Amino acid sequence: MLFKSIVALALAFVPVAFAANIDVQVGPNNLFAFSPNEIHPNVGDTVTFTFLTRNHSATTTTYTSPCPPPPGGVGPGAFDTGFHDTTGGSQTAVITISDTLPHWVSCMQAGGAHCRRE
Repeated sequence: MLFKSIVALALAFVPVAFAANIDVQVGPNNLFAFSPNEIHPNVGDTVTFTFLTRNHSATTTTYTSPCPPPPGGVGPGAFDTGFHDTTGGSQTAVITISDTLPHWVSCMQAGGAHCRRE
């Protein structure tokens, strides 16, 4: 019985051991952009959004109507990092991927005006 408990406990941590972290910069070079602008994470991976300039969010939205993204995000596996003001330095937000569906991410700032820029 003890062996089963130890094995079950060890197996509970296996997905975490194989999870990857993907770094995404938000606002690099003072641009309204994410870098990289496309990633392919697996379920259980984490994405670390590093906010470099201004006051941005990373919020899930839709491909057909990305601007403005809704508070809280949209769709299964939705997320919203909230705003991160970088006047005091860069900030980070980490999200865990819960599915492999495509997610489009935009910034909510200025009613979606940031996501309309190139």
